[in-house]
Amino acid sequence: MGTLRQNIAVDLGSSGIRICVEKKGLVIDEPSVVAVKRSGEVNAIGSMARNIEGKTDEDDITMVRPVKKGTISDYTVAVNMIGYFLDEAIKNPVRRLIKPDVITAVHCDTTNVGRRATERALREAGAGRIFLIEAPLAAAIGSNLDVSAPNGKLVVCLGAEITDIAVVSYDDIVSATSVNVGGRTFDEAVKTYFRREYKMVLGDRTAEKIKNEFVCVYRDVRVQPFDVSAFELSGRLPTDRQIQPEDMIKPLSDVAMPIIEGISKVLENTPPELVSDIHQRGIMLTGGLSKLAGLDIFISKGTGIDTVIAEKPEYCVVNGCMKLLNSWSNERKNEIMNN
Repeated sequence: MGTLRQNIAVDLGSSGIRICVEKKGLVIDEPSVVAVKRSGEVNAIGSMARNIEGKTDEDDITMVRPVKKGTISDYTVAVNMIGYFLDEAIKNPVRRLIKPDVITAVHCDTTNVGRRATERALREAGAGRIFLIEAPLAAAIGSNLDVSAPNGKLVVCLGAEITDIAVVSYDDIVSATSVNVGGRTFDEAVKTYFRREYKMVLGDRTAEKIKNEFVCVYRDVRVQPFDVSAFELSGRLPTDRQIQPEDMIKPLSDVAMPIIEGISKVLENTPPELVSDIHQRGIMLTGGLSKLAGLDIFISKGTGIDTVIAEKPEYCVVNGCMKLLNSWSNERKNEIMNN
């Protein structure tokens, strides 16, 4: 039976869900959003739901994001979403007969209640044996760091709503914390800035596009002006503005400051010999937000430690989960389940 079970890794994020399947790699990379009718019936899931967002009668269809700050906030919708994507990931009808082994990552500060809710939702969605791992440890493995070595590595896992910061050594987390800063925090900062400075109302997608493509957190990283079209706050008339990237450095760096503070907190609780390793080896940034222009430099300047961005940082967590699950024998899995 063990040889027929598929290994599946799930990165269940607030903004997206990614699923890797053994020997196939990444097969699902979708927004974690569900369009739900007033009756409670699911209308669309993932990218199909996002495509109709803002284009339907809000009294009839509601957009539900069932994961908030790394925790399941709407259990029924989460089960529907996970089950739908697991079905999409497992196409082989024979494989469908045997529930897969599933591993997923959780934030460092996830409570036991949150962990049990995640396990229960995965099980109800079709998973067999379920394994949980802390997100920064998975990210470290996915970024090809040697987590089994005795030296210390500092990993910053930047999510949509939460950033996990951890020192990893000997296959374990030595010190860790979570801060309530993520990609959406920066999106909101962009929207707030335009509302305050230019009396312009930005939509979520416009704010996200500005964050990803035009602005920066550190000076001289992006210098080309960019144009923004949006509605005026008063009168709701369309208006255009040309913006200089450096104008937004201050509000964005203010949002990023808790990440620096979180890193300092983690280092304060780390043995000195491991802190020395980190100063020599640097900080590893993972998660899609690590691509925000100048964020790596901002963190490096703020901590005094060299900072690098992992290759394909948005996939480090799911890839690390997959690597770890594939490395376990059936006996090892049974041992973990029995502990």
